[in-house]
Amino acid sequence: MNVDFPNINKRQAGAVLFTALIFLIMLMLLGSSAMQTSSLEERMAGNTRNRDLAFQAAEAALKQAENTLTTWRVGPWTGTVPAGLANNPTHTNDVSYWGDVDNWASYKTATVSGASATYIIEKLPDIGTVEQYRVTARGVGGDTNAVVILQAGLSYTPPP
Repeated sequence: MNVDFPNINKRQAGAVLFTALIFLIMLMLLGSSAMQTSSLEERMAGNTRNRDLAFQAAEAALKQAENTLTTWRVGPWTGTVPAGLANNPTHTNDVSYWGDVDNWASYKTATVSGASATYIIEKLPDIGTVEQYRVTARGVGGDTNAVVILQAGLSYTPPP
């Protein structure tokens, strides 16, 4: 049995399909944008974790150098022992110098879990009877692009 509804406008047939397709395209664009945002946030979190690992490794290296002060302070300060350097007053104490130090791996390695760290100890000029040292530590996080360089000054007063 075929019923004909004479009042229905034949031109409206398919309008619902077209509207549904427009809504699907809008939802697809919204979902794609949300996916890109969450992917970017995940990479940012990973990079922050790697930098934190590098920072913690550099701090551990500074602490290890401080804890072993009495062992390494006797020298010799010729630059030939691991971690020991005589102070070179001609070099600048900035990122450009320490970022370009040749072969950090040949210096003293600190024990750090999850990251690697090395440090260099420089003998600075004494102030009276107080011995002065500068420790520069380089920590590398989860990947080789996450590098942190920290410095600390250490003083030692020998017993009379």
